[in-house]
Formats: sequence, structure tokens, C-alpha cells
Amino acid sequence: MSQTEIVEDMASPPPPQIVPTSQLDIEPIEYASSMTSAYQQEELDDETDIDLAKPEFDGLWDKQPVKQDIDPLFNRSKHWKTKMDKDILQRTLTKLKENIVREQVVGTKRFEGPVPFKSDPSEIIFKDFDVNKVYRTRVTLTNVTLTINTLKLVDLSESLKDFITLNFEPPGMISAGMSCYLYVTFEPKINENLRGEIKFLAQTGMFTVPIRCEIKKVELSLNKTTVNIGTTVVDERLHQSITLRNNGGLGTNYRLVKTSLLRAEQNKTEVINNHKEEIKTDESKPSLDKETSTVSDATDIANKEYIEVFTIKTDERGFLEPHSSISFTIEFSAPVAGTFHEEYTLVFDQNVPELHFSVSAQSLDVPVWVENPSMDFKICMFDRLYQDALILHNRSSAALRVSVDIQPRILQNYIEIVPRTAYIQAKSSFNLQVKLTAHPSIIDDDLSNEIFDSQLNTLIIPLEVKVADQIRTVPFSISAILTTSDLQFDVDNIDFGCCTTSESVLAKIQLKNNSLLAQPFGFVNLPDYIQVQPNDGFGTLLPEETIDLHVLFSPTATKEYRCTLVCKSLVNREFTIECQGVGVLPPLSLSSTVIHFPATPINDQSIVSFYVENRHLDKNHFKHPVPRIGNGEFAPIGPTSFQFDVPANAPITISPLVGTVEPGRRQKITVRLAPKLDNEQIRTESVRIREAELKRQLESKEKESSNKGESRTRPPGTTASVSRKLDTHGTMNTEISLHPATEQSTVWSIAQLSVLKSFPSSLSSFLIPCYVVSGICQKPGTLNYDVANTLFIQIHCPIVRPEMIVISDYGQTTINFGSASIGQELTRTILIQNISNKSIQLHSTLLNIHGPFRLINALRSVEPGDTTPIKLAFTPNSIIEYLETLELTSESSKLTLCLRGVGLKPNVQLSFDTSNPFSMGCVLAKDRIEKTFQVRFY
Repeated sequence: MSQTEIVEDMASPPPPQIVPTSQLDIEPIEYASSMTSAYQQEELDDETDIDLAKPEFDGLWDKQPVKQDIDPLFNRSKHWKTKMDKDILQRTLTKLKENIVREQVVGTKRFEGPVPFKSDPSEIIFKDFDVNKVYRTRVTLTNVTLTINTLKLVDLSESLKDFITLNFEPPGMISAGMSCYLYVTFEPKINENLRGEIKFLAQTGMFTVPIRCEIKKVELSLNKTTVNIGTTVVDERLHQSITLRNNGGLGTNYRLVKTSLLRAEQNKTEVINNHKEEIKTDESKPSLDKETSTVSDATDIANKEYIEVFTIKTDERGFLEPHSSISFTIEFSAPVAGTFHEEYTLVFDQNVPELHFSVSAQSLDVPVWVENPSMDFKICMFDRLYQDALILHNRSSAALRVSVDIQPRILQNYIEIVPRTAYIQAKSSFNLQVKLTAHPSIIDDDLSNEIFDSQLNTLIIPLEVKVADQIRTVPFSISAILTTSDLQFDVDNIDFGCCTTSESVLAKIQLKNNSLLAQPFGFVNLPDYIQVQPNDGFGTLLPEETIDLHVLFSPTATKEYRCTLVCKSLVNREFTIECQGVGVLPPLSLSSTVIHFPATPINDQSIVSFYVENRHLDKNHFKHPVPRIGNGEFAPIGPTSFQFDVPANAPITISPLVGTVEPGRRQKITVRLAPKLDNEQIRTESVRIREAELKRQLESKEKESSNKGESRTRPPGTTASVSRKLDTHGTMNTEISLHPATEQSTVWSIAQLSVLKSFPSSLSSFLIPCYVVSGICQKPGTLNYDVANTLFIQIHCPIVRPEMIVISDYGQTTINFGSASIGQELTRTILIQNISNKSIQLHSTLLNIHGPFRLINALRSVEPGDTTPIKLAFTPNSIIEYLETLELTSESSKLTLCLRGVGLKPNVQLSFDTSNPFSMGCVLAKDRIEKTFQVRFY
């Protein structure tokens, strides 16, 4: 737009307004010819002469014949034209209608341009005008035709004539390339937009210059509607700007907001407005709460859906001045890889339409990535080196420099990464060696709980791989569970005390693994007199496991022993324990130190013998070992006494308990195993049997009472009352009468059989000490012995349930035939039951063939749970008391029966005189008479 001047001086008269003659008032030929003369406004006023003497109404006498006009062009009448004249006229009129007056031909070149004169400016614009102010501008019209041309101002649009004044001096003949000026003055009276044009007529045709008058307004525009920030790496920042321009004369407030949030706000406002209308119609309050919550939920959902990757660095609210612009800087930084798109809306004051633009960007993964971002060393021991490879990959097409920084600095004492700085070639990978060596001092380093948890001993070290010229680092972490490698003994030293050279002393110790890892261990470099069991001191301890170990001390000479046991773990750690003991050689020795009894049933017995020997004949310790305690004095030569100390609860008997052995002699010792049932178990079983019997009796009484109650008419509830009374009575009787049975009673025998049937097999071991002292001792308990000179004998006693028992006569194994006359035969039958889980074949020992007892029936096999009778006969042949034992044996059990009986000589006395016949008196034939006499035995 050309320069427009605002005229402030309103006193000076405005230039005269040019009102050109309309094109329709000019004859075509005259209009064409007038193109050769200059256009002047004064010529229009001189051509018209007004005759004031002309009457108002013309009469017929004033009519004159029509005079034919002479065509000035062809000098002939217009009504008499040839066909050629008409064609010429038609072409001329057509050219006039097309605003082409004359074709301009110079040489062989014809002017065919759109306009003959070029206007500068091409459009006259009066922008942002104020009412009652005068604006003036100059328009330059340049002849752009091929040769001389003329220019005439024709007309101005009707809508502009009241506000626009034109000042144009016709330049006449204008050579090509020359210019003339048009001055336009604009004085607005109303605040409205105006549009129009100025018409000019040139020798080659008509053209127009448009005029536009615009009021002050907000004219907003964006330099672009789509902002493509570009592509970057994750966490890298890219910036792009978009410009908002106000080309109008009015300013406006603006607000930049995301389109999705704006729509949510609008929906919320719409719902609230709708609800206000519903309140006016007395809608219920719950609907308000529901809709308000719905709007709030919609807003929350909209807020949650956004991922803030685009940031507006300029104020999102403000005021935009007229004819100014503002630039919005948009920053893009994405935490993850992907393509992101966002719509934004610029909201202005009322009646100003919104502007929309979109922002898009793309983020790519960092070119360097870690194959295993979480490096887990699992469970690591202190002071042990663990290493692994950290594989870095480069996906870019250029070599990159990477480095790893360990923070905090104190962790560098435990973590080492080799190399710390490296170059990764394009499309290649690189291995970093990560070495972890944790020390127990890490507990005292005051590390945060996020790095080291002292309670769980978990170590989590977050590290970052830094890439040159890249903001985003590549995170990875090193995690491990730290544990100790300690093995712990429950004692610091072992004192075996005194031990004979023919025996071994066992010490029990515990070895605990304090580590969270299984650790193999082994006792190495043990002396000959020390053994560690089990597995000769080798094994594997599970995490936090405690095992029992047996350390055996077996001295071979009489001296003091000291040594150190060394236990090594697989990680080459040593754990030691001190040991000491004294080797002793007593004056006496045992022929056997371990006795294994055969499996002995209850109520049976087994006998084993061994010897106590005295081999101390001289004190020549150069030939053979001499009895003494360690490095002490030698034992004296002479009789040596011994004493066995048997526990009170042991089912064994040693005979003799005390004795004296002369030098070079030996003493036989008999050990008898005779297991019996525990009387306490029998008492408990007897109570149980009595409880069961009493319960059975009470149930029987209750049943009888119920049967009697059914035969009578009783009121409701009587039966229940009787039952309660019976229960109460039964309880009272139980409390009074339930006492253990006495021995030799029937209940005692029944309980004994019940316990015997359910007896579990057991194996008991007893370590019996044998105290030794020089001298003679005959009374037990009076031996002044030294504990060092003590021999031990190990006795193993397996006790089993018998295969057969006597179930007749309540299990009595003593068969008493009572008294029988000489020659009289008494028989008894005994029932034997097989209580084992296999068939047994009974055998018996031979009875005295000259004795009174004999076995009548044959012995056969007995199936499990079956019984078999044993028939015995007693026939005395003299007047004495007989006692004999009968042993019934099976494959692994023996039952001893004691047979008793008394032989008597019969002495009989009758109550009548035997010297005379016993007279029945006189009796009739076929009659009967009875008399009584007495037979007396004494």
C-alpha cells in the first residue's frame, strides 16, 4: 500500500471533486474521437446553451420534417448504410463494449497487456481509520504500453463518493514508461468497511484501481498451522516456534490451551449450565451430585490421558498489541520413544474466532543400550571377587564415546568397571567388565537404605552410562545379596579329659553355617588319634544350617595330647578349634568293651559273659606300656579291685558287681538281660480297662432305663432327667472307684496282657563304668577309685514283643496242678496265642521222663492271631512237692512255663464200722431205699 497521509488541518478547503460524464451520455463516435483530446471539466459547462423563450407546450405548427443526420465518418445519412458500413459500425461498437478503443501495434508487435497503466499501489487501502479524520495518499500511474497513450478519469464507485475525493490532472499524451499521479483524499464519516474502485479510460481500453477502506479490528493469523518439531533422542530437547501476528488495529487477550482440555472445560461448562436450567425446574439434588461427579471424572480422565512431552516456554496468557506479533516457543522432550501429536487452540476475546494448530514430534531410543540393564550377582560372600560382562550396543551409524561414573564415591571401594571410558563403533557392541568385591565394612559406611539395606544385606547400586553429546543416560543397576562366609563352632576348645588307650572319648560339637550359601567343608591334617565323624569330617552345610559333629579322641600312649583342629571351607577359609586330652592305661582291662545282646522278648532273658583281666606284672615301660595316668607315676603291682555301676532303670544285671583280680589272673563277669513290663504302664492300662468297663455298665443301665420308660406313660422330659441323673451318678462312681489295680489281681493280669500285646520294640544302650583301684575291696560302694582309671563297657539291649503269650488264667505262666494222690492223673489245658505278624512253629524242651509232668498233645504251627492249646498232665508217684519248667520256643521267642504240683498218699476213713458189713436192711422187691455214709480224708 502506498503512503497515506492523514490531513489534520480541516480549515483548508478540499480540492474540487471530479465527477466525470457517464459513458452512456457520450456518443460512440464522439467518445472515440474525444480520446485524442485532453479531458477537462470546464468543457462540459460551455457546451450547453439554454433557450429560456421556449413555450411550455409546443403546437403542431411548430413541427419540422425530420432532417436526416449525416454520418460524419462516411458523409452520408445514417439511415442509408451499406453492408460494409454496418460491419464497420458493429466492430466499432464491439470494441467499445470490450473497452478497447484502439489496438496498439508498434511494428510487428501488438500490445496485449492486462492494463495499459500500472497502478502503484495496485490497491488503494485505507486501513485502521478513525472517523472524522482525513487520510491522503498518492497513486502513481505508469504507462506500460508500447508507445504513447492517453489517460482519462472516468468514474468513482457510488459507495465511496461521499468519503473519497480524487484530485487528478490529465497528463495528456504520455510516453511509454512515463507516470502521472492521482491524489486520493479519504474522510470517513462512519465506522464501516468500504470497498469500491476508480475507473480510468486509456487509449487501449478501460481499467480500474480498487479502493478498500477497513476499520480497526483484530486480524489474527499464524505463520503455520502445523508445527513439526522433528526427531530427537529420548530426553533430548528440541525447540520450535510458532508466531501469532495481529495485523489489525485492535489488541486482544489470548490464551493458549490444549484442545482436549479445552473441550473438557467446555463440556463441563455445558453440563453446569444445563444443570442450572434444571435447578430452575426444581430438579432433585442427587442428580446435581451425579452430574458434577461425572464432569469431575471426565476432567480427571482427560488429565490422566496426557503425557507431558510438549512444553510451552512462553506465557500461555497475555495481551496482543495491535500490529504486533508474539512467538510461542515449544519444547519437546519425551521420556520414552514414540511419535507424539498434540492439538493446541488459541482462545481470544469474544467474537474473535479461535485459531488451531497441531504439534508433532518423534523421539527415538538412545543409540546406546544395555543388553542386561539389571545385573544381578545373586548371593555374594564378603571379600570375594565376582565379575560379569556389561554388554553395550550402538545402534547408530557413528562411533560413540561412553563412560560410567560410580556414585557415591565410597562405592568405588566395592565396584570396579573396566574400562571406565570406551568407544563403541557404529552398529557394534562393547563389553565392560564389572567387578564386585564387597567388604564387611560396607555396613559401617552409612549408605542409604535404597543402596544398602543392613537388615536384609541387599545391595542395589544404580549406575548410568553417559554418552558423549547426549543428555539421556543409559541406566543400569547392580544388585546383590551380601552374606558372610563364616563357619562357627559352638565351643572354642575341647577337653577330652582322661581316656584309656583301649577306648575312645567322643565330644559333640556343633558347626553352623552363617552364610546364605551352601558351603562344603572338611577337617584337614588331623592327627592319628583324632577322628571327626560323620563322613570323616567332610560334608556340605546348607544355608544357615547347624549340624552335629562327633570328635573322637583315641590315645595310643599314656601322655598329654594337645592339637588344633583345622576346618577349611571351599573358599579357602580356615576355622580352628583347640583340643586337649590325657592318655591313660588302667591296671585292669576288659576282654570286651561292647556287648550286643540278641533281641530279647519281654519276660525272657539273655546272658552274656566277659572277663576282667589284670596284666600288670612289672614296671618295665621299655618293653611294654605300663599302667599310669598321662605322664604320672606307674600303678603299683598287686591285687586290683573293680566295681561296676549299673543304672537303676537298666534291665540288666552284672554279676559280680565288685571283685578283686590278682596279677596275671582274670575274673568272669556275667551280664543278664531280663526285660520286664513297666509297672506304671500296667497301672495306666488297668485304669483304662476299668473306665471302659464302667462305661459299658452305665450304657447298659441307661439302655434298661430307656426300655422301662417306653413301657410306661411319662410326662415329657422325664427320660432326659433320668439320663442326666444316671450320667451324674456314673460320674460320681467313676471318681470314686477308678484306681489302679493291685498287683496279682485279675485286672492287673488283664492290663498286663493288653500292654504286652501293644508293646513296641526298642533298643536301649547303656554305658556301664567300671571303676578300678589298686588294693582289695569286697563291699560295693566302698571303693576309693580315681576317675581317670575308669573302664567303660557299652551294652546294647534290643527288647522286642514276644511272639506268643499265655491267654488262659489271665496270662499266668505258673501252672499249679494242686494236690493229687499218688497214681492220680490231673490234666490242665493252656491256651497260647500268636501275637506276631507271622506264623510260628512251637517247640518244647523235654520234661523229666521220670517226673510227674508230661506233654499230652503235639505242637503245631500257629497262624498270626490264632491260639493253640497245650495239654499237660500231672501224675505224682511219691509224696513230694514237684516243680519243673517247660520252655516253649519259636524261631525268635521263648515262653517259660512253671509247672507245680503236690503228690499225696490217700488216707480215707468211713463213718461206719468197716469191720461189719454196711447193712441196707430189708427192702421189698422193686422198691428203693437210701442210706448215707461219710468218707473223710486226712
